[in-house]
Amino acid sequence: MNLSPDKPQVFAEAFRVLRPGGRLAISDVVRTTSFPPDVRTDPSSVSACVAGASTIAEVESMLADAGFRDVSVTPENDSEEFIREWDEGDLSEYVVAATVEAEKPPR
Repeated sequence: MNLSPDKPQVFAEAFRVLRPGGRLAISDVVRTTSFPPDVRTDPSSVSACVAGASTIAEVESMLADAGFRDVSVTPENDSEEFIREWDEGDLSEYVVAATVEAEKPPR
């Protein structure tokens, strides 16, 4: 999801293709705090799927706006080491891996 410039459209499309009662479950990177200004434009941060990260609240809001219910964005506490290896700079204080789950309501 981080590579999409239009995340709300991605969630809307996922909602569209799921049958009623279907569940969405993905792993993604979410932002835990604001990035320093240079991170958002740094090519290595962009290619490492970091610069496009949304906050947990933003992801929850986009999913709800798409029509999903029972939305859950759960940070993976053990992702710090993995995140450190992603980019030349240590961005583990700004992003964390998360499990994103939601359900399309039954009819």
